[in-house]
Amino acid sequence: MNDRSWMTTSTICSELEVSSRTLERYRKRTPENNPFPEPDITAAGAPNKWYRHKVAAWQEAETKIKRAKPFASLHNPRSDRGRFTQRNET
Repeated sequence: MNDRSWMTTSTICSELEVSSRTLERYRKRTPENNPFPEPDITAAGAPNKWYRHKVAAWQEAETKIKRAKPFASLHNPRSDRGRFTQRNET
């Protein structure tokens, strides 16, 4: 885990298959939503750089987060007209 090799923004984006804008959105997440770590090296006019082990740790934590499944609301109860209805709490 002491891998001291660097990853640039473009390298991370290609490995995660996301855009640089999405990576920036990951960085702006709130602490409880597993934000992407801040870069270890930043310099004007140069690409940001992260330690590879920090990116790997973020990826592992990201896979453990339980998120709502896409289209989960499609299975909510509907009225005769096809509209979503409130669930009765009895």
